[in-house]
Amino acid sequence: MAGFKKAFFKNILTLGGYNYSSQIASFLSSIVLSRLLMPEEYGYVALITVFTGFVIIFADAGLSFAIIRSDYGRTFHKAVTNLAFYIGFLLFLIMLLLAYPIAYFYNDQTLVMPTMVLSITFIVGAFKIVPMAIITKDLDFNYVGKVRLISNLIGIAMMIILAFLGFSYWSLIIPQIFLQLVQFILFENKVKLGFKFYKLSYTIVGFKMTKSLITNVSGFNLINYWSRNADNLIIGKFYSSFDLGIYNRAYKMLQLSLNLITGLFGTVLYPSLKKYKSEGGSINKEYASILGVISIISFPIGAILMLIPNTFVRILWGENWMMVADLLPYFGILIIFQTLISTTGHIYILLEKEKTFMYVGVASAIILVSAIVIGSLYSVVVIAIIYTFSYIAFIVPIQLYVGFYRTYGFSLKYLLKFWVPKLVIGFMLVISILFEQRLMLFGLLSIYLIHILYFQRNDLKKLRELLTARIKNNRSYADYNKDINQ
Repeated sequence: MAGFKKAFFKNILTLGGYNYSSQIASFLSSIVLSRLLMPEEYGYVALITVFTGFVIIFADAGLSFAIIRSDYGRTFHKAVTNLAFYIGFLLFLIMLLLAYPIAYFYNDQTLVMPTMVLSITFIVGAFKIVPMAIITKDLDFNYVGKVRLISNLIGIAMMIILAFLGFSYWSLIIPQIFLQLVQFILFENKVKLGFKFYKLSYTIVGFKMTKSLITNVSGFNLINYWSRNADNLIIGKFYSSFDLGIYNRAYKMLQLSLNLITGLFGTVLYPSLKKYKSEGGSINKEYASILGVISIISFPIGAILMLIPNTFVRILWGENWMMVADLLPYFGILIIFQTLISTTGHIYILLEKEKTFMYVGVASAIILVSAIVIGSLYSVVVIAIIYTFSYIAFIVPIQLYVGFYRTYGFSLKYLLKFWVPKLVIGFMLVISILFEQRLMLFGLLSIYLIHILYFQRNDLKKLRELLTARIKNNRSYADYNKDINQ
């Protein structure tokens, strides 16, 4: 048990160092790009990415999970690589065919060419799926982190240069292709899997062996995507590109947090728990502990967005983006809950309950899309309010009952101690922000902080010991190099 936590947090710290560096670089680049590009240009690209983002969820379609969960060798890996390529090429063709309908939907024919260019990412990105999954399965998070950081820095540099040279929205599109290409080259250089076209029978066998994951994960991703992006679609259609640019900027803070926290923990969580489970370990206690740590990490980000949204926007993005501040407090609340709930998919798949995973996604999607449609009848801000309220009132309880209680087998005592206080405080946070009750907001955030620190006091102690040991090792290594050089 202790060995699992030590290895898990060591991998988190390794990958986290690279991930946080990468995301901080992306965040800082947004400060520069926000002064080179206008909200309308971000909104213009968001019109397209609503659809490309939808199509890309089928690119992996559970193939990475299949590689990590299976014990097959390189023949299977190469067969899945072929399958990934065929899926990527099919998605490329689909986006080409959708270019004109998308332009017609928004009544803007200039969207055709950018949509076609973005579709290239599906072919390039298909080649990196299997090599990255193999490296992840080997728990080589040091290399995964390096690749993500290098490719992201290259993409950021390209964006800033192109924006400075006046390429407008193209500066947000072209670098995405190169980012995928760099990742493929670096991952392939590590695993040296190679690529060649095998007989179609190989691909068919690979599909049959991954069919359950592909169908159920794709089904969940399909439903989950539109539940998360129906707001962008509706705002883009019935409001203006300026409104979409403002909303998308606020939504990016939620995405950034999910990438920083859930993306990091999720990458390490699944292969680590898979290995731990195969060794006979009980995953519930470890998973609960990890959720507690996530709740602590997500708190400062959510609290900042709730307490000082105007100052936050003014300093980072300037006066042109001040309307974002009206949305950020609600996204701050979502950060606290979504960073926890978004890890549940890994546990469903680990327990081979992909079908349950998909059914939960269907119910969640119906609720969230309905909330977004109702909110869109009033204003962009009301969309954020109703979305946040619905997530706390319905989505989290559904996951607690179907996921944690029925599927994972957590006790009622755990749910009452860990989750109920968070839900109650979450409701009260929405009310305090809606009615601008600053004193109430401060009090609730203080209570929440005390709750999560007390609940995870043992894990914090272990994490502190691990950090202290890591710092001492780094210092010892630095002193050794110093002595050698002298």
